Amino acid sequence: MSVLRSVLGAITMVTIVTAAGCGSDSVPLPPVAPAPPPGTVTANVYILPGATNLGPNAFGDHPLVIYKGERMQWRNLDQTTHALAADSGGVPDFLKTDTLAPGAEQSFIMTRTGTTTFHCTIHPGMTGTLIVQEQAQQAQR
Repeated sequence: MSVLRSVLGAITMVTIVTAAGCGSDSVPLPPVAPAPPPGTVTANVYILPGATNLGPNAFGDHPLVIYKGERMQWRNLDQTTHALAADSGGVPDFLKTDTLAPGAEQSFIMTRTGTTTFHCTIHPGMTGTLIVQEQAQQAQR
């Protein structure tokens, strides 16, 4: 019985040491953005491929128009890392993104209306305008 305990103890120690060693080189995952309230519309905003050379066309539509209450989701479709920053506090829900690696996304819920210009802090020639406005009321029936 003592041999069995020794073998089980050795297996347990090897498992613990192996598991601890496996995680030491791993890259921590970024925090997951909180889920938007049910029924929230997502407006995808893209950093286009080749954006560094596109200047004010790096984001497609100009200006970008988002409605109050929508979830604005930045998506980097380029092969280059970007980081976006608002030039004014006109739209306080979007002041800046984290660094967005190729394929990365980051979301903001737009709770206030306003207009701001923005730029890439890594590639200042990439510029745009963001307008957050009230959604027009549908005609009552």
